[in-house]
Amino acid sequence: MKFVIDKDILLEALSNVTKAIGTRTTIPILNGIKFELTKDGLSLMASDSELTIREVISEKDIKKIETEGRIIIQSKFILDIIRKMPSDIIYFETEDENKIKIYTDNNEYSLNCYDINDYPHITLEESKEPIVIKSEDLKSIINETVYAVSTQEVRPLLTGINLKIIGDTLECIATDSYRLAKKNVKLDKIVNNTVNIVIPGRNISELEKMLSDDEEVVMHIFNNKILFKYKTIEFQTNLLSGTYPDTSHFIPNDFAYMINLDLKSFNDAVDRASLLAQSKDKNIVRVLIDGKVMTISSSASEIGKTEEKLNIECSNKEKLEIAFSSRYMLEALKVIKDDNILLLINSDDKPILIKSVEDESLIELILPVKTY
Repeated sequence: MKFVIDKDILLEALSNVTKAIGTRTTIPILNGIKFELTKDGLSLMASDSELTIREVISEKDIKKIETEGRIIIQSKFILDIIRKMPSDIIYFETEDENKIKIYTDNNEYSLNCYDINDYPHITLEESKEPIVIKSEDLKSIINETVYAVSTQEVRPLLTGINLKIIGDTLECIATDSYRLAKKNVKLDKIVNNTVNIVIPGRNISELEKMLSDDEEVVMHIFNNKILFKYKTIEFQTNLLSGTYPDTSHFIPNDFAYMINLDLKSFNDAVDRASLLAQSKDKNIVRVLIDGKVMTISSSASEIGKTEEKLNIECSNKEKLEIAFSSRYMLEALKVIKDDNILLLINSDDKPILIKSVEDESLIELILPVKTY
């Protein structure tokens, strides 16, 4: 294998595929990146057996292809080597089956490589009825829900996001049992078969980072895996097995308090109150709703206390005091793009719903915290 390539083009592809390299893999060769050069271009593939990412650099984006070939290069070094190369043009040349030379006019690396024959056979299958979604919509869905997945392995299904498709409606839900995020989008076409899958949160977060231009993403869904095709990237992840819990009963339909307030003012006030709540479990802040005034406060016996008032619009004149995790609230507010929000509350021990005034496709929920 021998070729010449532009540094930035290779660096971008390497940055994408290395996201699939696991930190605790027990198969040494999966610490490598598979380079496969043909007359049509250069394919880069990385996998940890649960997540596989492949990107193809077209022949027209390669300066020169002299000889074709395949090799497995250690990922631990290749990204930093390419990033720190002193020239914009980089040469690759295999010295034997398991060694490659990477060089410019002024410097050179010679790297030992894995045996290509030891690399597992990984297939990136396509389904007969793929589902198409705009990358902008998919990025929004992931960004607005994945923060709520659980980080605890005790309930593995909650570490993923639940993706459902019925007709032309795609619904995405994430919850860690203390909070929930739900987002709906309309697809351009009706999907004949109902979809109900759970995608690992860590993996889908890596996909979100790759989505930039508003182009189509094609999804190929199987019983145990899903393949996303986006531009020159193929992103395949295993699915979590099992049935995601029914969360529909968590979301109330009627509310005693409907509070309209400015997102930035509320976010900043909660953020300031959280400064004195950092020593508390889950950074608890308290909110007192009294007519058109909301008082946000927090305290820590060893530090002190703080209190801040906001003007609000509220449907109920009765006083209500409620407490919640400032971290959970701030993470929910972070993904809302509009200027005004609605807080929908029934009592101090019922879920708090957070909604954008303008965007009804996103619903967020956090459970209050009892402080006595």
